[in-house]
This record gives sequence, structure tokens and C-alpha cells, in this order.
Amino acid sequence: MKPSPKALRTLTKEQEKVLASDIRSDILSVAYQNGGHLSPNLGVVELTLSLLKNFDPYKDDILFDVGHQTYAYKILTGRSLKDLRKFGGEPPFSDPDRSPADKYRNGHASTAISVAYGMALAKALKKDGSYTIALVGDSSLASGISMEALGLLATDRKTKLIVVINDNGMSIGKDVSFMGREFQRLRNSRFYFRTSKLLSRIMSKTRTTQKLFLWMRSVKDRLRQMVLKPTVFESMGLKYIGPFSGHDFDELDLAFSKAKSLVENGPVVVHVITKKGYGYPPAMKDEKGTFHGVNSHFDEEKEEGKDNFDYYKKEFLLRKMEEDHKAFVICPAMVYGSDLEEVYRTYPERTIDVGIAEENAVTMASGIALQGYHPVIDIYSTFLQRSYDEVFEDIAREKCPNLFYVERSGLVGEDGPSHQGIYDVSFLRTIPDCQVYMPYDKDSFLRLSSGLWFKKNVPTFIRLTKDAPFNDHGPVEKEEGYDVVTKEKGKKLVLAIGPNGMALLEKVKEMAVDCLLLLDLLPSDSLLDRLNLLSYEDIVLYDCYSTPEGTSDTLGRYLLSHGCKGRFLPLTLPKDFVVHGSVKDLYSHLGMDVPTAFLKIRDWLTNKDATEKKE
Repeated sequence: MKPSPKALRTLTKEQEKVLASDIRSDILSVAYQNGGHLSPNLGVVELTLSLLKNFDPYKDDILFDVGHQTYAYKILTGRSLKDLRKFGGEPPFSDPDRSPADKYRNGHASTAISVAYGMALAKALKKDGSYTIALVGDSSLASGISMEALGLLATDRKTKLIVVINDNGMSIGKDVSFMGREFQRLRNSRFYFRTSKLLSRIMSKTRTTQKLFLWMRSVKDRLRQMVLKPTVFESMGLKYIGPFSGHDFDELDLAFSKAKSLVENGPVVVHVITKKGYGYPPAMKDEKGTFHGVNSHFDEEKEEGKDNFDYYKKEFLLRKMEEDHKAFVICPAMVYGSDLEEVYRTYPERTIDVGIAEENAVTMASGIALQGYHPVIDIYSTFLQRSYDEVFEDIAREKCPNLFYVERSGLVGEDGPSHQGIYDVSFLRTIPDCQVYMPYDKDSFLRLSSGLWFKKNVPTFIRLTKDAPFNDHGPVEKEEGYDVVTKEKGKKLVLAIGPNGMALLEKVKEMAVDCLLLLDLLPSDSLLDRLNLLSYEDIVLYDCYSTPEGTSDTLGRYLLSHGCKGRFLPLTLPKDFVVHGSVKDLYSHLGMDVPTAFLKIRDWLTNKDATEKKE
């Protein structure tokens, strides 16, 4: 049975406050147990309650941009957060398969307005009078797709679309965009806020003051226009109301009442001010993004990890930025998540956080390179997807030397299909001149980073996984593009990639087979010639960080075109949208964990011998 939003309309103000407090307790509890997006969800509890009081989530279409702030919405539409983000449990973002209250699948920023406008247009065509609401964070408006969608709304007079701006002055960390400064100007308007508070108090006294309020509100709007410059939305020709307090039920109800009246003549923008992390003091004080997304048991003392690829990268960049005065680091909104804070503090003139604007980050890097500088782009694999055209047109075609650190490559776990970093090798393979590499330990990371430091006029990508580096291995023979673990000069070869690949080879080498760890993930024919692949009867590739269309297809194409007579077994992740769950659970579910892969390889290599002996 679907929960009814009508029940929320019967609550008193005190009951609403108690319910909001209970929901916050649930969110804190589940984030502590399972990890997740803590601060964004704490900040929108009252806003979510008011949305569900004023709109019907089953009849109307309520879209949350990104979807990382839907925990209260999930609770209020009848879902338990107990198994949130766990394998087989409640997804971290919106998912229509889980509830009819969820209207689209998301996970990336800045898509809600475009999707909502498309829905609203279709509904207008079929004479559907329901509302469409897009809840968008202020930092998501910095993205081009949001601004492109807003540009269309100004001329529309037929769709019942309400765009709610959740303005908390933050992205993951501080909001660095123009929109952030625009919202700060509005937030700092004391005159405007005092008047808004006064009118909301008048409105809350009795229902009969509704008409009086609407008249007074229009007077106040005219006064605001005399005192303040037009907002960016009004300059675009959009109807704009606000700002309203996002933690005051009276103001929120007032905002949505006004929006319902105005939207009869086309889209309206509602500006709501919230505090990220509201109700949990450490998160409210956070300006770095520490509490944006948290791991389980986040309040326990933890030593800073030094044995991970992000730490290696930070130390390398600090040294390189000192040595190379042309080095310039660009990151789209993930400075904290990529462990770049010290780099940005130390070299403020040669670093920039462009906000949630991945396309701009990549194209801007092209301009920096064309002026003779050395741009390093630090970007999550899942967000690099948004910049495919820019890599193609502005980097590769311009023959610009750019170094990309591709963060969160491979499975990332609980954030699910929108964030799994398993597709980058596949799509970069389609772009001319792209070179893609992946280290497996500290030494291979430093060798790749130093050796590839702007020596060629091609885009270079170094993939960094969340898996721990595998430093506990035996001696290797270092070659260009690969490392040799064992060379038995036999007829069986096992190739592997990344830290898990080296862990696998440490087990496989006991079988007296040749073992190579690939660093170059899109190896040229000349490199593959050096591997003498055609001399092997059996070749295995273990790649638990990518789909078949990447390194696996590169090897397969080479073997086929060169008339290979032997067998080839590629073990890769599926070409699919991999669900959420811990990385360990996902590897096991997909049969790509090291122990399972070892058994597959052992059986495959030995079955041929058994067949031949039987014959």
C-alpha cells in the first residue's frame, strides 16, 4: 500500500518538527552504519516534508537532481533505509524500480531541470494537469546543462514546472561558481528576509489572510526590485520567488502555495535557503566536504592513510609543482575527495576548482596546454564520461599534452551504476591517440607519473582505483608498458591489470606459467609484438577494472588479425550497469574476485591438458 501524503497535512507544527527530528536521527543512524551522503540529506528534511505536504508524489512528478539527497523522501514514501547501499538493498539514489514515487534514475548532477521540462512538455501535450517539480542544488546550476534548460523555460507558458533551488551555499565543499555568488547576494539581503518573515507570520495566523498576503507579497516583490538588482533568473525572463527559509515550515508552505498560483502561466523558480548538515553540528560547520559523503562509523578516530594511490598522487604533485613551474592542476568539484587540498593550498595560483563543470574543465585544459603549460586534470572516471566530446575535439584533435588522473577507476561500490568507473578504457579506446595506463603499486605509480610527465603531445590517462595498492609482491622485471612476474618460456600466458591483477599473478605463478602485469591498457601492436603473443597456445587476460570493450578487445583484435592459433580467455567485468553494494560483494557476485578468478584460470588451463591426455 502506498503511503499517503495526506497524512502529513494533518500534522500540527510541533508534530512536523518532531517528525523532522526523527527523520534526521534515522539518517544519522543509517549513515553511521552503512555510510552514504550525510550532509545533503540532513539539509533537506523540512523541504522534503513540505514538498510531500503540498504535492502528491504518485500523481505529480518530483525529481531530485543527483538523487543523493533523497533519504527523507525514501522514508516518507514507505522505504526502509536499514539496507541502504548494501548489495541487494535500497539504492543510494532515485530508482523507479523501488518505488512509484521515484520518477527517474539518476546519480549525476544537473540533469533534473532538463528531464523535468521534458516531462512537463509531454504532460501538457496530453492535457495532464499534474505538477512537475525539479529540486536542484545551487551548485548544480553551474553546469551547462542546467543553464541550457533554464534558457528554454523563459519562453514557456504552458507547462506546470516548478524549479526549486536548494541553496545551501555549498557544492561538495564551498560553491565556487558565479551562481554561488549570485545566491550569496540574495542570502545577504537582510531587508528582503525581514519582510519575508513578517509576511509569513501574517500568513500563518489564519487562512483568511491568504488574499491579503498575496497582495502584500506582490508589493514586497516590487520593493525588492527597487532595492535589489534583478536576479539571474529574472534577467533570463523567468518568474522567480524567494528566498524562503528551508527549515521553516510556514515559509515553505507559503512558497509552494505561491508557486502553485504562478505556475498556471508557465514555469516558476522557487529559491529556498537551507543549511547543509542541518541538525548535526559537525556537519553544519564543515566547509571542506568531510560530511558530504561519509564512510560507516565516520566519527571514529582514523589515522590518515598513506598507502593508497591518492596519497601517492598528492605527494608526487606537490613535488612536481615545485619542480615544474608550468604545471597547472584542474579539478571539477572533487578537491577533497581526490585528496588535493594540500596541493591547492600550496599552489593557489596554479590550481583551480571549476565546480560541477567537467566539460569546461577539459576544454579549459586545452587552452592552458596551447599556451605551453602542463595541465593536470584530476577527475573521477564516472564524470570523465561527461567530457567525451571535449576529450575528442579539444584535447586529442588539438594534439594537446594533457595528463589525466582518472580517479575511482573500476568498481566503486555503494554508489552504484551511475558511479562505477568501469567504462573509461572502452570509450577512450575510440578516440585517436589516447594513451591509458594503470599502476598496481607505489613504484609503478611513480614510474608512470614521472615517465609520462608531458613528454608527448597526446592525452595521457592514468587510472587510479580505490583498491589498495598491491605492494607485497615478489621481484618483477620492468619493461616499457608492462612488468614481468615470471617468464618460463612455456606455452601458457596470464596477463593481468591493476592491484588485484598482481594479487592474482602471485597465485598463478605457482602454476609455472608466464605472468605479465600490463601497465599500458591500450597497447600498440609494436608492444604486443614484443610480448610474442603468437607463440602461446593459451592466453588469459584478467581485468577486473573494465568492460570487454577496453583492453580485452584490443588484445582480441590483435590476436585475430595476426592469425593466432591458440585460445584466448578474457575475464572482464560485464558490459552492464553494475548494481550497488560493497566492492567485495560485487567482485564476488560477478565472479571476478581473485580466488574465483584463480580457480577459473586454473581449470581452463588444465582442462585442455586433461582433454589431450584422454585422446
